[in-house]
Amino acid sequence: MKLRVAIVDDEKPARDRMRRLVEALPDVEIVGEAGNVAEAVALVDRERPDLLLLDVQIPGGDGFDVLRQVAHAPQVVFTTAFDHYAVKAFEVKSLDYLLKPVPKERLADAVERARRSGGREPGEVLRLLEEIRAGLPGPSEPVTPSRIPAKRGAKILLLDPAEVIWFESEGELVHARTAEGRALVERPLGDLEEQLAASFFRIHRSYLVNLSKIAVIVPEEGGTYRVVMRDEARTALPLSRRQAQKLREIIPW
Repeated sequence: MKLRVAIVDDEKPARDRMRRLVEALPDVEIVGEAGNVAEAVALVDRERPDLLLLDVQIPGGDGFDVLRQVAHAPQVVFTTAFDHYAVKAFEVKSLDYLLKPVPKERLADAVERARRSGGREPGEVLRLLEEIRAGLPGPSEPVTPSRIPAKRGAKILLLDPAEVIWFESEGELVHARTAEGRALVERPLGDLEEQLAASFFRIHRSYLVNLSKIAVIVPEEGGTYRVVMRDEARTALPLSRRQAQKLREIIPW
């Protein structure tokens, strides 16, 4: 029998990526997606999934509000971009979680555990969630993204995303550019885009830039642009026509 799964995340790129990962698993059926609390409650009570992949932070409240409002109580695996505190909190309370961007192997393990397990009682889950929620940052508190592991020679660096000027892909390789130079990041550019969506923007299929590090936008022929970055060399990177339209929604010009 197939495991029926619902996906709740407020960011469509994150939902699309999760859908691709779930669809690659055997004996799993996706019964729907939702992007906020109201949609999620309606989805869960309508489709009655076996497993809910639930983002902690969503519009209309949070993922915990979904579980307080639903009549149907599926098994739940939480997804979160929170860093160390929340991860430790979920571990201590023995609730399953996936740290974004979700590795496919970790997702497969979580789904398999859900398939084998009967899950916790809904009342117990809600009690544990309240304990976790009490220690999480509130809506007005900034959440610091995780450090980005990277390699420069034999050294392993833990990069603060705020110090990265841009990420660039060259075939299968992705590098981070900082004031100190270039470092190899063993993560796809799409995963970095998903994790850093609040402060970085994909200007081109090969470039993900720190919005705070853009110095100048220069128009070119054909409706394309060049983005001049705030590095020492004032590097100019290509901005595609399609992405220029999206960037205007973030930084009107």
